[in-house]
Amino acid sequence: MRRKLFFSLFSTIIFSQDYSAKVYGFSVADAHLTLKPDSINLQFKTNGIVNFIWPSDNTYWTYFDSTHFGLKTFQKKIRQENFDQKFLIELSDGNLKYKKETRVRGDSTKTIFTMLAMLTDRPYEMLDTQWFEVDHEGKSMLGRFLWSGTEEIKIGTKNIICNHFRLDLKGIDETGGFLTDTDRLMKYVSSPDGVRQIWVEQNGNHRIIRVEMNANGFPFEILIQ
Repeated sequence: MRRKLFFSLFSTIIFSQDYSAKVYGFSVADAHLTLKPDSINLQFKTNGIVNFIWPSDNTYWTYFDSTHFGLKTFQKKIRQENFDQKFLIELSDGNLKYKKETRVRGDSTKTIFTMLAMLTDRPYEMLDTQWFEVDHEGKSMLGRFLWSGTEEIKIGTKNIICNHFRLDLKGIDETGGFLTDTDRLMKYVSSPDGVRQIWVEQNGNHRIIRVEMNANGFPFEILIQ
């Protein structure tokens, strides 16, 4: 298991972690997650035979308010088969802006990425069953974590005690988002019918150890390396 820990000039802790995504036990992608007190960055790249059939090389950047994990800016750069996309939204003074379009959003509105950052920072008692306003590329949603207890996850030769959560998402209205088409990750991770499970290290740095989700009928398992 590899873990990288950096200190800036101001002693800000930065956690950087590698993950492997598998389907039915076969590796399909590598992911790299960097978490700072006010930002979260995910890099995702397919590997092996999947990289020849459905290649993806995607990066997602999110900046948020460190007190309530509300969105400030979200940006992504997508390179996926014949589909390239760049996207940037900003939330300020109750307005979410994308090019010339706007949506009214509270300043504490979260995204799926800031929900994950919050999950690594706050005790489960503060999160369990609580609904939060979530924006997904301009689509208004609600999200909550349901705590399922503690489990021991074996990674390599180590057993890690984790808090086990389920992430529920549901749309608030039928209004569409800013985009008519989006990348596979953002499409499938936000499905209200999808099953999303997350295991977070109970002690230490509260790292995300394991994630399971369904995407287009396939069961994805994402494990820390």
